[in-house]
Amino acid sequence: MTMTRRRTGVALAIPAAAALAVGAASANEQGGSAQDQGVKGEFSLIQMIHTNSSTYGDLPGAVPWGGSERGGPFTYRGIPCTGNAPVNNLASDLPSYGMRVRGSRAPSSMRAHPFSFQVRRTRSGAVRMVGSITFTVCHLRPGPTPSNDPVPDAQKSKIRVGFSAKFRKENAELARWSGRFRIVGGTGRYDDLTGSGTISGYFFCFAPQGCTALGGQLRDGQFAMEGFYRDPTPDLAAG
Repeated sequence: MTMTRRRTGVALAIPAAAALAVGAASANEQGGSAQDQGVKGEFSLIQMIHTNSSTYGDLPGAVPWGGSERGGPFTYRGIPCTGNAPVNNLASDLPSYGMRVRGSRAPSSMRAHPFSFQVRRTRSGAVRMVGSITFTVCHLRPGPTPSNDPVPDAQKSKIRVGFSAKFRKENAELARWSGRFRIVGGTGRYDDLTGSGTISGYFFCFAPQGCTALGGQLRDGQFAMEGFYRDPTPDLAAG
């Protein structure tokens, strides 16, 4: 099966595993330059996301989920790139293509701007979270973005992902979920980026009083991704 690239909308179809089981070897290891043959490999990612009245303040466009079996869109966000969020400052080796970008380090700083999903019933009768993530690549090195950064988050390069996941609300304070994702391009150096893999996480409340005291809304979340990526036209210039 050949994977079809999609530029817009949420990618809901999960490709066959063989389409992206490309291994971790770089194009340089196979002969020729990365620009001639592209780059491909494995990556991992960990992120934290928040909504309104979270420890990190009220974030724009946030709509928390309460664990219901229908509805949405529900929207979570990472804080701005200039905010010091230790987990997101050390988010992933994906933005640097495993440190192939000149002058980069891994892991790199990135934020989910936003993480959004709906809860819907599929044709088979299963209830799933179906959504999308737009990652803002803050910079290609670890650590927080300087407060005097001249490039606003809206103008930074993006990586776009579609996902589908099953979930289980454990109790009033926790909902767990897991599923599959697909990378569907982005902006800047990530325009031709594709990939797929697994995604899982949980929603909870950072606030000391817990979710029950906040009306049963799950105000914060954490998730992880593991998978493969491929870019046939990589920009490996420093940036």
